[in-house]
Amino acid sequence: MNKASQHYYARNDDDAVQAGKKEGSARADEAQVGAEVIRASCVSFWEPPEIREVSLQDQPLQLLRNAGPPVGSDDHQPADPETIIWDEGRRCFAFYWKSLLGKDIAKMFYNELLQLAPWEELKGRKGQVVRSTCWYTRGGCTCDYTYGDARVSGTQKVPSKSFSDVMEKLTSQTFESLAPELSPEYWPNSANLNYYADGTQSVGWHSDDESLFDGRNDDCPIVSLSLGGRREFWIALKKDGTADPVKESVVEIDLHDGDVISMEGMMQKHSAHFLTREARHKAQFWPGRINVTWRWIVNHKRNCELRAQEELSPGKRSLLSFQGVPPETGHGAPAGPGAVHIKRWSPQGTSSQAEWRRCMECKHDGWQGGRTCLSGEGQFRDRWFCRRCWSDWSGEAPLDQAEREACELQERLAEKVKLLQRIKKSWKKSWESFCDESSRGAKDPARHTPLSLLSWLETIGEAPEDLLHLLYKEEQRSPQVLDEDPCAAPRLVRQGLPEPRKRRASPQRECEGRGELRKKAANSRRKMKDKSMSDRCNRG
Repeated sequence: MNKASQHYYARNDDDAVQAGKKEGSARADEAQVGAEVIRASCVSFWEPPEIREVSLQDQPLQLLRNAGPPVGSDDHQPADPETIIWDEGRRCFAFYWKSLLGKDIAKMFYNELLQLAPWEELKGRKGQVVRSTCWYTRGGCTCDYTYGDARVSGTQKVPSKSFSDVMEKLTSQTFESLAPELSPEYWPNSANLNYYADGTQSVGWHSDDESLFDGRNDDCPIVSLSLGGRREFWIALKKDGTADPVKESVVEIDLHDGDVISMEGMMQKHSAHFLTREARHKAQFWPGRINVTWRWIVNHKRNCELRAQEELSPGKRSLLSFQGVPPETGHGAPAGPGAVHIKRWSPQGTSSQAEWRRCMECKHDGWQGGRTCLSGEGQFRDRWFCRRCWSDWSGEAPLDQAEREACELQERLAEKVKLLQRIKKSWKKSWESFCDESSRGAKDPARHTPLSLLSWLETIGEAPEDLLHLLYKEEQRSPQVLDEDPCAAPRLVRQGLPEPRKRRASPQRECEGRGELRKKAANSRRKMKDKSMSDRCNRG
């Protein structure tokens, strides 16, 4: 694949234009024309609204990126914020701070939250755990937070001094670096925490438009910090007032350990966001991730003491309180009323077309069986690849170590399954029977998840000893309703998990009994052999 045709993020690159002017007017003209084409391309993917929101000129809005440059430490200096979305017509703005927290600090807070936070498991309609969550409030607020039918209590109702101390330190660390000009009294008064144990756990398309934050009627800033493994975060315009996204408007962002993204203005009214599952062949082995999302509660619930206060909550005026100038157009944002800037994945110098479909390389289908993919060139012109695969090949965003290890594990198990089929015909028949029963007939090991491959290898006693613990871990996470729901097992298979077997007492007991099972199997084979010899003698 030609690296010159690798993707780029569509944006109004004023720096490139200025550099061109220094080297000659011809090059400057070429850069300017390119910028105009890029800008037109952006607008076509993010259509202008039919009804415009109040303009920044009529109602100024101080954005977090203008609350001073990021402040780091002696051994870590975060980069300036990058504009992801700038849509004045909808009054929607999103910014990204790469590695706002250093790796050591981020790892420390990840471990502390994992151990001290009062996590509550959230389960899907089928009984599977989709993520774990907890809710934090400060300043005397006792409001609960509601996830559909689930209600999460505030930390003021369930005191946990250690957890509160960690959250106070994390809030201070984050906002002193992110917005040094924002006074501590105007920091967010709540935070929602989500823990994703691996790449199979995710959250669907939604908006944080609960009445607590008044995001449907007023500017609603949200600050989100990522701790742990990398995950893909998507933002898109809402379709016809629902939470479903307009596929052509999806913006894809990789959130790494210590990264921060903000969604400001009326983002919760006009857009939805989504945390994808990872590709099936590596999702179960993905490193965990904790997401801390700070918000400003402005409509306290009736049973909260702060509701009785007559003055406005600090959060209502927090981003209008610090000193600053009117909204600027720096950091890649276009100037002028109604300007639009979207960080969009687009082809450069190539005839490749973008379509919503499944990636043919990593097999990741994102949402509703697909994601934005580009067709290859040359010998790859009939194949389609996602942003992550193109980024890895081009060297712009190579795979993380955990991601590479997951891919290597898949290849290791697939090669072993292929080798065993060549060694014994009985193992080949066993594999084909396993595929017919539990994997919809897919015979190619590369199309199976690592857990599915491990499940079969264990049935023939060839599973690697260093990976057996993964099977026991998955069995413990299987829904408890398998006996009551006859459709549960096929559903798990469709999700890429091995068909559940009878639950073992414990890994230790299983290991202790493995020797006895082998002896029984050997005795059984010996008896069958003796019986066969006896039958031959009788016939003779």
